[in-house]
Amino acid sequence: MEEKHNIATLQRPTGARTLDAALIPIDLLTYIKVIKKEETYTKNGKNAITVFKTKQATVTVIALKAKEYLHPGNTDGIGVMILEILEGKLHFESMGKHGLLKAGSLLTLNRHLSFDISAIKDSVCLLIMVK
Repeated sequence: MEEKHNIATLQRPTGARTLDAALIPIDLLTYIKVIKKEETYTKNGKNAITVFKTKQATVTVIALKAKEYLHPGNTDGIGVMILEILEGKLHFESMGKHGLLKAGSLLTLNRHLSFDISAIKDSVCLLIMVK
């Protein structure tokens, strides 16, 4: 298996990391600290970092300040989306259903379901997208 890495950017000059390999230990607490310290989070009220990415799946850590929204991006080819709430509290709406998600909650969405998520409190979640 060929390992795949991202490259450092101006925003994350020390951000080069493995995204795809046979085994990748992922320290979520460190990534949460990193994205909360970056200017994007301070300025825009949200920030994210992809910690794993293959042709079949993507795992992204997302931090949202209270009153910020999470909208799905391009979901073409996505079969299942899983949102795990690590910190805070979120409100979700999809297919006429709505509810609250708190730390320890998991929301699953099947193919092509649109959703809206808003942060009630400062929150961190893990978004897993599987093709």
